[in-house]
Amino acid sequence: MIKRIISIVLAAGMLILCGCSSDNNTKTEKLQIVTTIFPAYDFARQVFGDKADITMLLKPGMESHTYDPSAKDIVKIKECDLFIYNGGESDVWVDNLLKSTENVNALKMMDCVQPLEEEELIGVETEEEHGDGEEEEYDEHIWTSPKNAALIVDGIKQQAIAIDKDNCQYYEQSAAEYTDKINDLDKRFEELLKGENRYFVFGDRFPLLYFFKEYGLNYYAAFPGCGSETEPSAQTVSFLNEKLSDDDTVKTVFHIELSNCKLADTLAGENNLPTAEFHTCHNITADDFKAGESYVSLMERNYDMLIIALGKG
Repeated sequence: MIKRIISIVLAAGMLILCGCSSDNNTKTEKLQIVTTIFPAYDFARQVFGDKADITMLLKPGMESHTYDPSAKDIVKIKECDLFIYNGGESDVWVDNLLKSTENVNALKMMDCVQPLEEEELIGVETEEEHGDGEEEEYDEHIWTSPKNAALIVDGIKQQAIAIDKDNCQYYEQSAAEYTDKINDLDKRFEELLKGENRYFVFGDRFPLLYFFKEYGLNYYAAFPGCGSETEPSAQTVSFLNEKLSDDDTVKTVFHIELSNCKLADTLAGENNLPTAEFHTCHNITADDFKAGESYVSLMERNYDMLIIALGKG
């Protein structure tokens, strides 16, 4: 009888332990991280690794400057452990959402770096001119500088540690490993572009201000980085054609990813020059996303492309 009682007690104890184990599994569900654009998504997945589920609201191939959140997107933001967005003109909707919503743990990537004021394009007509007394606008494409990318990774790491201290060492290591890759890429760009004084001509928008400032490069372009124009003026086409014939211009017409390439192809055809894609990493094609391409791998494409375009291969 005593043995039977002991057996029942032990069995009950095992059930209790199993119940505790089940509760613990529930508590250790993955963190939910929501990001707006690809750079934020990639930096977050590199830092959090398998400790979190990362959601990118902007679908691969989608135009980032006209994105509008759905009701489901809003719910995801409100319920996530960390929301990472860029800031700037394209994220005005985020600022409005955060003002009207309490307790959203958010990281604004532009707060991780020193933003640069937008520049007017030389020789190109623009839709708007800043009037006297208007607030200066900052270029939002901060991640195109690898040094800025490293700072953003560090900012995400700090947020990761703040919300999940138990995995502090994991986040420190994963952030350090990705930062090392970014810093190595930065050094390679510095060596490749050192002393490069020629002008790069973009038959497209120009969201690469931070990259070009970082390495002291010169440029001409058809449209601003966040420009909504689709057709260049005759003055713009004439200006860019003229510059492509100058000796101090790189003999390639550049365009960015997901572009229709119409103007770049036209300029290249009229000047018998090749075209080349300069990836800004703002967004990514569905195929590249499925293949697991990262900020570093896309910037490595730029490095390989520049070797050819600059005649240094």
